[in-house]
Amino acid sequence: MKRLKPFLWASVFACSGPTHAQEFSMRWTDPSTSALASTFTTVNRWNWQNGLDLLYGIQSPSADNVTIVDDPVVQGRKAVKVYIRSDQNYSQVANGSPRAEMVFKGDLKFVQGKDYLVQWSTYIPPSYLFDPNLLMVITQIHQGPSAGSPAMELDLNGSTYVVSVRGGSHGAYSKQICCATQDRGKWVNWALRYVPDSNGAHASTQLWKDGVAVFATQGVPNAYTGDNDAYLKMGIYLLSPFQSLDELTLLFGPVTIGQQ
Repeated sequence: MKRLKPFLWASVFACSGPTHAQEFSMRWTDPSTSALASTFTTVNRWNWQNGLDLLYGIQSPSADNVTIVDDPVVQGRKAVKVYIRSDQNYSQVANGSPRAEMVFKGDLKFVQGKDYLVQWSTYIPPSYLFDPNLLMVITQIHQGPSAGSPAMELDLNGSTYVVSVRGGSHGAYSKQICCATQDRGKWVNWALRYVPDSNGAHASTQLWKDGVAVFATQGVPNAYTGDNDAYLKMGIYLLSPFQSLDELTLLFGPVTIGQQ
């Protein structure tokens, strides 16, 4: 998954305002997990109330591919709408693959040995049609170097979520999470605890979906050797050709990064 020089439609530096009305509350099913989450200090937050604030940039063929919209579920909240179309020209976007992604770079880097908690939300529109042959990345921790597959990624493979980690000389460790068809028309809250380590000695990757643990690896390399510049990306990155669908749309809620 080679990444060339980003085609940046937006680099916004406005400060984020109060976030209380914008945040999504994770309802942890395990009290011990709730207690763990409370030990992380928020170091970055994007709530979209002031637009695409604090983003490093956007990788898309047009500025219209990533926009702020009203939350379709909760009145008064904002969200990010991301879409791609088959008739758009992607030749100048990153590696030329169809994509519309938000890049959370700048001073946000995932340093090996540090302990992070990433919380975000996704929304699949009620009219979304699932194509079993369609594979796209919707969230990733992209390695600092310009080439290679993400150290961690969350995919939508047809109607199934797939989470993968990779690093060092280790191939991808993946797991399927059922079932995205049940998530149409509602917000899904995700939380990722990520301790990057290329040799696996201290590596930890844990993912929760709506407060329920759905993926966990301990001691499995989840960063590339010598890489302390990995960063977060969200949106749509199509790994397969467009199939029966000519347009794909997802929404993203507020994003919070915590660190111990």
